Amino acid sequence: MSSRLPNLIISGVHKAGTTSLFVYLSKHPEVGASHIKEIGYFMPLREGNSLPPIENYLSYFSHCTNERYVMEASPSYIYGKEAIANAIQQHCGQVKIIMILREPIDRLGSFYNHIRSKAMLDENVDIYSFIQKSLAGIDDHRKQDYFTRGVKEGFYSEYLGPWFEKYNDDLKIVFFDDLKNRPKELTQEICEWLGIPTDVFKESDFTVENKTVYYKNKVIHKMILDINKKLEAFWRRNHNLKKKLRSIYYLFNAKNKSGETMDSRTLKLLHEIYTPYNYQLLKMLQERGYKQLPSWLIESENKNKEMLTVAHH
Repeated sequence: MSSRLPNLIISGVHKAGTTSLFVYLSKHPEVGASHIKEIGYFMPLREGNSLPPIENYLSYFSHCTNERYVMEASPSYIYGKEAIANAIQQHCGQVKIIMILREPIDRLGSFYNHIRSKAMLDENVDIYSFIQKSLAGIDDHRKQDYFTRGVKEGFYSEYLGPWFEKYNDDLKIVFFDDLKNRPKELTQEICEWLGIPTDVFKESDFTVENKTVYYKNKVIHKMILDINKKLEAFWRRNHNLKKKLRSIYYLFNAKNKSGETMDSRTLKLLHEIYTPYNYQLLKMLQERGYKQLPSWLIESENKNKEMLTVAHH
């Protein structure tokens, strides 16, 4: 068994393209990727529980040999703040951390539609009900479920501080907007940051992974999801075969559906909730020298001023 633990971790956030970036980087000859994508080894610390034996973690990298980087991706790690940030450094040593952020309202909508498409949520729970229940449980720190996580997982500035303090220049923030619009260029920028060659990718390497797809037959879909999970290590080694079979499956059991959308009242409420956090994030990143930022972050400054003006009148 390999004695290597990861020195490259994609650690945030859900529904921001972490699976796609994991797949892209895994195609690099200098990156050895874990057998499965989302290991979540350090997640027990979020609940104050102890970690499994380190041998369990090592087993996911047993095939890694002389690559410069050993990589895993568990987007829930960001939410463990100090506990997980400290534990990763304690167990893995010098580690590069990547976090992908997405406009929080879009992320929330995608998160809801994703768990609906995966049959993880009762079909009677519409998006408005989901958001209302999520807001009602926003201060409940005793449990972690789809409802309590929904809205507050978009409060990025609340979670990032301990990661910057622990990793500083070894933490890189990237954005879903760039991953979606220029995946090759962003992946090459990350490789440059990692100090590995940037010219090893083909255009065909940049397919969308973990896309939200709706199903015609729920029973078949659940069965396919179960098989897919059990065979994940095999699919990681045979990605081209997976792409072909996935295309065939979409032909007979995928619905042409775009998911539920939020009404104007809900969008207004969420903008009011997220704007202060987006503005805090903007200042946090600007202080650390980030210049190329997405419009939703840049616009948060004026939106925050408008909200404060209204509040004072």
